[in-house]
Amino acid sequence: MMDKRTMWLVVACIVALLGWQILINRLYPPKPRPLKLTAQAAATNAPPTHVAEVATNVSTVIKEASPEPEEPRRPEKLVVLSNEFVRVEFTSWGGGMRSVELLKYKANGHGNIILNSSASVPALAVKGIKGADGVYDMQQSNPTTVTMRGRLATGAEVVKQISLGPDYLLSGNLQVSSLPSGGVAAQNVAIVIGEATPVTPREQQQYFLGVDWLAGGKYQNRALTQLWKNTARGITNEHVQAQWAAVKSQFFAMILTPTTDSVEIAYEPIHRAPPAEWSGKVPPDGVSASLEVPPTSVTNGVATYAFTYYAGPKEYDRLVALGESQEDVMQFGFWGVISVWLLKSMKLLHRVIPNYGVAIIIITILIKLIFWPIQAKSIRSMKEMQKFQPLMNKLREKYKDDPQRLNQEMMKLYKEHKINPFSGCLPMLVQIPVFFALYAMLRSAIELRGAHFLWIKDLSQPDTILTLGGFPLNPLPLLMCVSMIWQMKTSPTGGDPKQQQMMMFLMPVMMLWFMYSASSGLALYWTVQQLLSIGQQWWSLHQADGAATAARPFPAGKPK
Repeated sequence: MMDKRTMWLVVACIVALLGWQILINRLYPPKPRPLKLTAQAAATNAPPTHVAEVATNVSTVIKEASPEPEEPRRPEKLVVLSNEFVRVEFTSWGGGMRSVELLKYKANGHGNIILNSSASVPALAVKGIKGADGVYDMQQSNPTTVTMRGRLATGAEVVKQISLGPDYLLSGNLQVSSLPSGGVAAQNVAIVIGEATPVTPREQQQYFLGVDWLAGGKYQNRALTQLWKNTARGITNEHVQAQWAAVKSQFFAMILTPTTDSVEIAYEPIHRAPPAEWSGKVPPDGVSASLEVPPTSVTNGVATYAFTYYAGPKEYDRLVALGESQEDVMQFGFWGVISVWLLKSMKLLHRVIPNYGVAIIIITILIKLIFWPIQAKSIRSMKEMQKFQPLMNKLREKYKDDPQRLNQEMMKLYKEHKINPFSGCLPMLVQIPVFFALYAMLRSAIELRGAHFLWIKDLSQPDTILTLGGFPLNPLPLLMCVSMIWQMKTSPTGGDPKQQQMMMFLMPVMMLWFMYSASSGLALYWTVQQLLSIGQQWWSLHQADGAATAARPFPAGKPK
């Protein structure tokens, strides 16, 4: 049994927990890590240009370890492949993909989303072969294909041919001639996957930024926080036979799928200067990775490497169509089957009523109808249990100094009258899988990005209406907390009153803490679910009271 002193101690702990992070962020703002910027990386922050030769005067680069200057690089040439979804820019410097502009997705009023724009090494560049990162000759053989040729110091030639498909998928063919001797291992090449950074200052970085891969049919992930830890321990690569590997942010991913399984993945956490429109924000962290793969074939000293490359939104159906479980980058987790069902239902409803807020409310109503019998039974059980409250109070008074005996007598009472003391928890327990599945779906569903509903500007973000002293005011989680307290206060009680009062405060505060920074789509679901539960509770109790009144015997001698 919990006394008042313990109760207030728990309350104080909860308040301290809620305020601690806010206080720390105010007093000790995060310090940016040293930037890893090069001149090229700074240049690629600019919006992509049209197909042209970039007349850039490249200064002579002096190596610290050598007094002899290097030859200045030839001017950069750019080739653009595009369709209605993307505009992919290739550079002669390194012979790779400089940036991918997503034409269907806006960057908070500052043009379109651009992937890999700040990377110091272009995506699909070759690493591990001396000279393969030099200057390439560029040819655009047709509107959807670019061919890049590079000459190594040894006289070997590197030829890349990249073709753009009808959406976000590219197919590539890499040929390297006159490979060094030394067996199969010497023929492996590392292909750069790219660099992922947040595309808006509000994106959640620590969890969503990361490197993913599929090895032996098992999905693996290294989140940004894990990458920093690995780097501190000197771990920058792992030997894996991966079918594909990806770098990703909250809503976008770049996925390299080689024809042959990889032998190693190398990754690195990075820190970039923020775009100009992010003034005052903490510079974004990011991740970069490359995948070492063996050749698809070797003929007459020429090694061939085939692959596909996806650079675009984390749209579930498009990722499924890639055919090798690339949809795992959505990170739906253990309840993935339910997450997929919820996502498909939400998209189906959106076709009928083109508003995702309304779709979430309809899904909430459908879920409530599915669980209606369980909650109705729970309410009836709690109502019946309330009848024994006086008897329970007598037992508590009688054995207040003997907790063990009190528990024994309580269990005896429950067994004798067939009371289930946990009946009130059942509705919440059965909804836990749905809650976590919906949470996993809503946090990375690209469909909710920028979706409006009432005062909510973005259903994938908290519904902040204003900021007071650095603290965001989010109405939905506050309404959810009030509705939980209301429901618990009006619920039939049959257990220890002090513990129930404690739970009436503790549970809403815990949920408020959990949901306050979650997506407003999830807060909308839980708030509507609570309001529906209050309505069902009122209706069930009203029906139970009506049935009890109808069952009472009439006094003798009076007509029915």
